[in-house]
Amino acid sequence: MTETHSARGFSLQDAHKALVAACAHVGLDSGDALPLRVGENKLFRLASAPVVVRIARSVDLLADVHKEVAIAQWLEAVGFPGVRLFPDCPQAIICEGRVVTFWLHVDSGGPSPDFGDLTVVLRELHGLSKPVNLVLPLFDPLGRVEDRLDCAQSVSDRDIEFLRQRIKELYAEYNALEFALPAGHIHGDAHRGNLMRRTDGSVILIDFERFAFGPREWDLSTAIGIPFQGFRWIEDEEYAQAVEAYGFDIVGWPGLHTMRRIREVAMTTWLMQNVDHSPDIRAEFDRRMASLRHDDLPRVWRPF
Repeated sequence: MTETHSARGFSLQDAHKALVAACAHVGLDSGDALPLRVGENKLFRLASAPVVVRIARSVDLLADVHKEVAIAQWLEAVGFPGVRLFPDCPQAIICEGRVVTFWLHVDSGGPSPDFGDLTVVLRELHGLSKPVNLVLPLFDPLGRVEDRLDCAQSVSDRDIEFLRQRIKELYAEYNALEFALPAGHIHGDAHRGNLMRRTDGSVILIDFERFAFGPREWDLSTAIGIPFQGFRWIEDEEYAQAVEAYGFDIVGWPGLHTMRRIREVAMTTWLMQNVDHSPDIRAEFDRRMASLRHDDLPRVWRPF
């Protein structure tokens, strides 16, 4: 019999318990709250106020959540187009073993942000002067991945062992990279899903969870390099426009191969946390594991 690994879950029901407790603590009404996003975190839109409540998986993430709050405050202070905290409200409170923050709801509309929008936002973000009192963690390209493996549910030992070995290989490759751009603050999870277009047409950046001090090549790899080279989600012309918008061609940088393989492991282990939620997720996880064992491009992965 194949052994499996188990962990404390983070279901929608778990998150809802934290939502109710947190809203009661700060004086908000959680009735009829609508789930918005079910991923690494759970997000709910309140019906009673223009608030999005964000539930982080566990108290182990408290330091990261405090960092997110500090970054949001900095970006608001300098007028950067980012998501805003709900004002005059306690932040990073612990309820039901989860960490909870409160954000202003964004009225969105119009066409979805494109890859050019993303590179324009990254150029502006990377060009900001970081406050001296804002201390950022050093970027860990595989942060949380080993924790996911330790807590994997209904995943075979064969897959876990493969991923652990791949992580060792990738850390060695990453540490040997020579970067072309100066290091600095990075978003850490720069993809189109972390942009929103407001009803006035402007684009804002969301989700500061992976913000860190590290190589700007990582943001460009996840934003356009991997979608273009690894998945062919970007046509040649759109990629060229995105490169022009930022001013650096990440595909021409030799380290992209390593960055792509790191990102693929992160994407796969993120999905791994939800394999028991539906047969479709299980099938997609198995598809990704099979493709990780080969390096044929482009990848044909379903987004979740």
